Amino acid sequence: MDDSVGLSGEDVKPLSDEYVNALKTIYNRYAAYLDAFGPEETYLRKKVETELGTKLIYLKMRCSGIGSEWGKVSVLGTSGLSGSYVEQRA
Repeated sequence: MDDSVGLSGEDVKPLSDEYVNALKTIYNRYAAYLDAFGPEETYLRKKVETELGTKLIYLKMRCSGIGSEWGKVSVLGTSGLSGSYVEQRA
């Protein structure tokens, strides 16, 4: 990936089909994993969204033309002392 788009995404260009297919697989597995959590596992789901979602957002920022479904990736964090959830989208 670094050879294709540069270390920080400075050489953004459309990705090869190989990379696009790999990124689609990554997204689909992420979505399936999140859907596997039951209603009593909300805390764990939010933890996974925070950890994996951050990495997926970094991938999205470095790549071009990977699909609109990546806009659904969110990172949940807390805001201030109140501890309210704030959703940050890519």
